[in-house]
Amino acid sequence: MQNLVLTRIDDRLIHGQVMTKWLKETGAQNVVIVDDATSKNEFMINVFEQAIPEDIGIGVFDKEDGVKFFSQPLDAPTMILVKVPETVEYMIDHGIDIKELDLGGMGAKEGRDTLYQYISTSPEEDKCFRRLLDKGVDVYVQIVPQNEKQPIKPLLDKKDSK
Repeated sequence: MQNLVLTRIDDRLIHGQVMTKWLKETGAQNVVIVDDATSKNEFMINVFEQAIPEDIGIGVFDKEDGVKFFSQPLDAPTMILVKVPETVEYMIDHGIDIKELDLGGMGAKEGRDTLYQYISTSPEEDKCFRRLLDKGVDVYVQIVPQNEKQPIKPLLDKKDSK
């Protein structure tokens, strides 16, 4: 998809790392959050609108509206932020052309085990990542732009062998 500069999973969505490093690295002029719960939370939408630089556009959509939005050509460099891989899979399954996915942050919680450093995933999320790989999506871990991309498949294989 032209002008899609980064699709990133980060359960914190917008935070200092995203703003200072990824916006600069990608040249994104728009940040679009696709998350069902966040799209219904006016308080969090306001927080994200205040957290983002004034010259950067922001949109917050549920999955269905995210698909509608990304079905149109993007006028400017745009970053997608989601909390879980299932959101990206939904978008791809509904015709959105996403070729790369950066796993930047998924925190530890019940039902998740460590995948890589501070990133934890559940067995269901691992299966979703494998389905995305099968669909031809380049899925990798890159917490900040200065880090090298770590392909996710060896990380999943290592986790499965434990």
